[in-house]
Amino acid sequence: MLEYLVSALMVGVSAPVAYKVRFLDGLGTLTACILGLAVGFTMGPVFLGVLIIFLTVNSLFTKMGYVKKALLGAAEPKGGARTWRSVVANGLSATIFAVLSILFYRQILVVGFMSAIAAASADTASTEVGLLSGSKPRLITNLSSVEPGVSGGVTALGLVGGVIGAISIGIIGLYVVHAIYGFPMLRLLTSNDPFIPTSGITRYALAISVGGFCAAVLDSVLGATLQAKYVCRVCSKKTERAEHCGVKSTLVGGIDHLDNDTVNVLATFLGAVIGVLVFLA
Repeated sequence: MLEYLVSALMVGVSAPVAYKVRFLDGLGTLTACILGLAVGFTMGPVFLGVLIIFLTVNSLFTKMGYVKKALLGAAEPKGGARTWRSVVANGLSATIFAVLSILFYRQILVVGFMSAIAAASADTASTEVGLLSGSKPRLITNLSSVEPGVSGGVTALGLVGGVIGAISIGIIGLYVVHAIYGFPMLRLLTSNDPFIPTSGITRYALAISVGGFCAAVLDSVLGATLQAKYVCRVCSKKTERAEHCGVKSTLVGGIDHLDNDTVNVLATFLGAVIGVLVFLA
């Protein structure tokens, strides 16, 4: 009961703050509350705290250099406030692993949960930091030059950002394990009994970091190959939107309606699976 009360309090305090500082818009805040409560009620407030840290840090990455990104036409809309689609794209995979942790082998699913967050963190950091690079992005598949913000385009600075985003979550995961076993109160705030072994925790952090970075690379590959690409029938501008200038765009590449948010869901899930496989290996 204590962990449920603490989880509800954490969501009740952090959600209005996130909305107030424009990390999330209205529906994004509501969606984040639902996913946050699902994580808190299944894995406990300690892991909910990891999710809140991810949201905070990556929202700061999004707002960093926002004016420059806006001038490039690659900034997130609404001043960087994430929508419900963005929240689902970045948090759904982690939430699925959290919910499954009450049914199956918990240790593996905790690795999957953390790896999914590391994947979302690496992808966001890679994108947002890469947009501030002075060099022009190159398509990850054939290294051809593309405009900033084009899906599948990468820069050296962006890749460094992806590594930092993945490793940071891996390190946080390492400290979470130490904290759970070092402070009896934190044991009470994790669902059921502690389920992470005191041995092999470095391997735990490594698996999370590798899964996260691999997911960021896969996100770029999927963005370059399968993500839908359109041309506006009115202004002839290349776009990733199925509708532009009020009319349906013409599909010129990828799979129709497979947008960036869907690619993010796929990439974060694959990152979680990779993290689990690395941990088992």
